[in-house]
Formats: sequence, C-alpha cells, structure tokens
Amino acid sequence: RAVAAKYVDVFQLPQLILDPDETVRWSAALRLPPKQLLTLVCDPHREVRIRVASRLDPHDLGGMIGDPDYYVRQVVVRRIPENLLTLMMQDEDPVVRCTVASRIGDTWLPAMAKDGDAAVRREAAKRMKAWQLILLLDDPDWRVRYEVASRAERSHLGRLADEYLGRS
Repeated sequence: RAVAAKYVDVFQLPQLILDPDETVRWSAALRLPPKQLLTLVCDPHREVRIRVASRLDPHDLGGMIGDPDYYVRQVVVRRIPENLLTLMMQDEDPVVRCTVASRIGDTWLPAMAKDGDAAVRREAAKRMKAWQLILLLDDPDWRVRYEVASRAERSHLGRLADEYLGRS
C-alpha cells in the first residue's frame, strides 16, 4: 500500500491517510495537496508529521509549533514565518532555540543572548550588532566570549583582555 501511494490517482490519496500503517500515511503525505495535509498535523507517528511539516505552507505551520517531537519542531522553526519565531524562543530543545536565534529578527537577539544554553547565546552573538555584544562580554562560556571578541567594538576588548590576563 505504501508503494501504491506513490502511483495511485491523486483523488484516491485522501483514503490512504486513514491507513493504520504509518508508511502508507507518509507516502500519501508526500503527494497530497497542501490543504489536505492539515488532517495529518496531529498524526500519532513522527515520520508522518515530519513530512507534513516539510510540505505544509509555512503560514499553516502554527499548529505544529508545540509538537511533542523535537525534530518536527526543528523542521517547523526552519520554515515558519519570521513573525512566529518568538513563539519558539522558549522551546525546550536547545537545537530548536539555536535555529530560532539564527532566523529571528534583530530586535529579539538580546533576549536570545540571555538563553541558558551557550550554543544559543553563541548563535545570537553571531548575528548581534557590534555595539550589542557588550551584553555577552562576561558570558561564562569561552566560546561565546571568543565570538564576542572577534566582533566587538575595540573599546570593549580591554575588558576581555583583562580577564584573559587574570586582571580584574
């Protein structure tokens, strides 16, 4: 049935989304028209939801922001419109938050620079303006400080040098 879903007439695909086998459902999801994909947004199997998230119109992905599977949320955060990214700033998965930091608007980067995960702060630092990097001069993670040092304004570098040389 999964192989048949690749070749069956498109008008018969909606019948296959009710199939008990997830491989049949995700095969159907690869060919269904986008509006019919909405019926699979809450499918119990993650592979089906991953395919739905990768094909659904970006403006229809809002319902998948809170998906229980981290990888589905990663696909969603790569595709949703920028104005919805703020809804995912507090996601439980740091990789999802890193992707948010790589795409979110500049005005939200200082908030992302306060994230509990160093990888997220580093991703935010990569996109922050040089004058904003002062927020991360005292970051506990050396990789974040390294990113800051590579782009910070000269007037702020003295503070980093003092720390490196052990001066307070």
